[in-house]
Amino acid sequence: MRIFAVSGFSKTGKTSVVEALASFFSSNGYSVATIKDSGCPQLCAGDDAADTGRHRKAGASASVLLSAGLSCVVYKRRLSAAEALKFLDHDIVIMEGFKALHIPKIITSCDAEGADALFCEEAFAFSGRFAALASSHRSRPVLNCFTDVDKLAALALEYALRDADAVAAKAGELY
Repeated sequence: MRIFAVSGFSKTGKTSVVEALASFFSSNGYSVATIKDSGCPQLCAGDDAADTGRHRKAGASASVLLSAGLSCVVYKRRLSAAEALKFLDHDIVIMEGFKALHIPKIITSCDAEGADALFCEEAFAFSGRFAALASSHRSRPVLNCFTDVDKLAALALEYALRDADAVAAKAGELY
């Protein structure tokens, strides 16, 4: 299992990056699962237009939604990241959100200021709307998920953690 995150503020392109990578990996023979961290209390888990529905349409054979008031695989409480990872046995797990979790990640942003606000040493690339403005930032590549998905995917495979227990330990009480 290879695990990495796509983190950014709202409306910066996180879900587009997750979709592009899920589609790329699944079309290249990998099994893909996603875990969505959301602070939105009014989510509908079965909505195909929602992020997790979009993840499944893009190729994720499993999708876990973690929200303040709901988790799917359906529980009536929020699961921890560690609990959610126990459900998955996939080649690749993409965790969307999880800004405070220090695991390998792609940071999405609209500009350099937003990228800097979330920057951590584990960031191996930037993407999202920021890709229209720069080609590198803080010595990391800034890649367009639509035109450079192969490069973004290669970096994700290179940097991803391979140990779900290590990710769960890093998540600790944060998630």
